[in-house]
Amino acid sequence: MSDDPQFTIARAIRLYNRIDELPRLNEGLEALGADLGWPGRSVMNLMLACEELVVNIVHYAYPEGGEHVIEVDVRATSDSVEISVSDGGVPFNPLETDNDPLSLLDMDLEERPIGGLGIFFVQKIMDDVQYEHAGGMNRVRMIKRF
Repeated sequence: MSDDPQFTIARAIRLYNRIDELPRLNEGLEALGADLGWPGRSVMNLMLACEELVVNIVHYAYPEGGEHVIEVDVRATSDSVEISVSDGGVPFNPLETDNDPLSLLDMDLEERPIGGLGIFFVQKIMDDVQYEHAGGMNRVRMIKRF
């Protein structure tokens, strides 16, 4: 899909690994959705998926601390979007986990551990989610068709 000439808009959103950067991410996605006429619910779902990945990067990718850049690259048309979220943090494939997210849903809320459902929701929201680690970078690539 990334080599498809139909893509009409490409945007790069560069964030620092801080939670207070999330509004910039959401504003960028909202503006893109408005430009291309995406359904409002789809824009909200894209924001949720991207937020989940960025929050995980902020909390876990850089245990040594410091300021680092998270790259969100968006290629889009009116009927589809490809989003790549990249960081240079600790190599981690969020798609490979020992947790069974469906078993968490069966637990009482008081017994349920914090976390574990985010990537499950990302996979449900998006049509395709892939991970790669190359050149010292973690990259999650997501595709959604409208």
